[in-house]
Amino acid sequence: MKKTLLIICSLFFVSTLILGTAFGATEAPQPQPGASLASLQLYDLQGHQFTMSEVKTGRVVVIFWAFWCDTWKKALPSIQELTAEQQDLDCTVLTVSVDGRYTEEIRPLVNAGKIPFPVLLDDGSWTKQLGLRRVPTVVVLDQQRKVVWLREAYPGNAKLKDAIRAMK
Repeated sequence: MKKTLLIICSLFFVSTLILGTAFGATEAPQPQPGASLASLQLYDLQGHQFTMSEVKTGRVVVIFWAFWCDTWKKALPSIQELTAEQQDLDCTVLTVSVDGRYTEEIRPLVNAGKIPFPVLLDDGSWTKQLGLRRVPTVVVLDQQRKVVWLREAYPGNAKLKDAIRAMK
């Protein structure tokens, strides 16, 4: 019985790999250094259309996350701390909810001051266009709004601050 199950699982794995390759099912490439987010346009929770031209700091940290995923809850205190230091770092912290939903769950947190940074809503189109594979994904942009640093999963503030400071 175990041998039969092993054979079935192996056949399934091999056939999935072959069919996936044959039909072009590949993982989208993630943004590479130099990719531009200058044309990023998304709506915030209040329905205001946000554009990158509104950001006046030299650097931008964009954190792509999903509210259905618990990892953002773990990273929230670190993001709050980073937001408090953004003036000293000459950066702006933005977050993008990649599912574009759950706004009724987010609003009370924003209203209570627990989310002191902009929350932009993506219906998945920017996430797909950029080739983001996982959330959270953290991207640091330079003054031209080009990707200079990217990490899947929240890297912690020490690494993130090092990346921001390295851009001076």
